[in-house]
Amino acid sequence: MSANIRTFFRDRLEVRVFANRGEAGAAGAEIAAAIMRAATERAGRAAVVFASAVSQDPFLGSLRAQEIDWPRITAFHMDEYAGMSGDHPASFRRFLRERLFDHVPVAAFHQLDGEAADAEAECQRYAGLLRQAEPCLVIMGIGENGHLAFIDPPVCDFNDPRDVRAVALDDVCRMQQVHDGAFARLEDVPRRALSLTVPFFLRVPRALVFVNGEHKSAAVRATLEGPVAPACPASALRRHPSAILFLDPAAASLA
Repeated sequence: MSANIRTFFRDRLEVRVFANRGEAGAAGAEIAAAIMRAATERAGRAAVVFASAVSQDPFLGSLRAQEIDWPRITAFHMDEYAGMSGDHPASFRRFLRERLFDHVPVAAFHQLDGEAADAEAECQRYAGLLRQAEPCLVIMGIGENGHLAFIDPPVCDFNDPRDVRAVALDDVCRMQQVHDGAFARLEDVPRRALSLTVPFFLRVPRALVFVNGEHKSAAVRATLEGPVAPACPASALRRHPSAILFLDPAAASLA
């Protein structure tokens, strides 16, 4: 590890602050590739859950260049807008196809169907696929309101019995989608989504979390310095058995 990386722990959570988001993404890609290689060597296959956000771009770009036996990797994603087609410009399924799965030959990319007529049945279907695959790694980000996937503070339950659920999105989360360039106006952002849950994330053996930019600094501070509580869903990462948080200096500026 480079000497210019600041590393510290908050409870179980390892935190690494890099010179810039590119270095953070490249370092994370090397770790993710090593985890996937170890899993495929041990079990012949591996499953990974990926996040869909602009914060993931440096990581995903670097991951494409890693030596990974992609045909042995089964991929999942964390969330999708309810009522949205997989071809919509803001679709998280499309995001990951364009940035990763159109470039690497994974065994399968299992996708949440945002257009499912029965959202509860779709959540149960996807949860069944996750149980069968038993992902070894989840790639994550943290929202401006501290959310993980689309688990915003008002709907966060650290004891949620579900692995996948339908949720209402709060306005801070919806406005973040405007900030990220996915939508032109708040009123264009869907109000509901399908999302994996916090208890599911805590059961995945390894987690790599990428956060960058000053607009995320307050959420990072709440994650690291505040109470472990649903008011900041990402604070639960401090209880994860093996998670690393990758930050650029702007995201770490208040921590």
